[in-house]
Amino acid sequence: MTSLLESTLESEHQRIREFADAAEAAVTSADEPRIRHRLSDTFSAVLSRHLAAAEDVLLPAARSSTAYGRETVRDYVRHVRELEKLLHELKARVYGAATADMGWDGLWREIDRHLEDHAKREAALIEQLTASMSALECRELARRFTAVEERAPTRPHAYTPHTGWIGRLAHRFWRIADGFWDEAEGRVIPRRPAKPPARPDSLINRYMTGAPVHRSDES
Repeated sequence: MTSLLESTLESEHQRIREFADAAEAAVTSADEPRIRHRLSDTFSAVLSRHLAAAEDVLLPAARSSTAYGRETVRDYVRHVRELEKLLHELKARVYGAATADMGWDGLWREIDRHLEDHAKREAALIEQLTASMSALECRELARRFTAVEERAPTRPHAYTPHTGWIGRLAHRFWRIADGFWDEAEGRVIPRRPAKPPARPDSLINRYMTGAPVHRSDES
């Protein structure tokens, strides 16, 4: 039987994949000249929050499990840093920064490859955790993960501490700093709905999830 922890992370990976696909497929037009900016920012925010929550909640639980091991945790963090570097590259590419080194298609091939690898790594991590924890402990870990994710940093920070008390402190600092810049830039940060929306195509749901709003919908 699938645990709440397993179903929570499976749903997370599907959600991240959907935002990634939307950003990758985005094509600018007269009606949506900044659609790539908006959807890429939304994808980056969703993935950044997920990664920070995993480091703050899942990795401490894994580190205390001899089955998973400290070296595997360090390897996971190295993988997260690589993903975050790709998010930095994505922003540079979308905003036309001189530091952008990769083309659009090549960049997304790398992002897709790392996302697939990430899903496999977390699946192995969750399998180890569910094998060593009770059903009650798994439910509590899933609850803590979703709660921490909602208040995690919304931007990648590949070069700052990721784990331990200093990593958690860094995440708290970046959450405040990221929130300031999100507000200043009018950046839409999607929230996980408590339940499926009654009208998934409504304007408010499109706004909260970062989906495109067409002019015909506003008239």
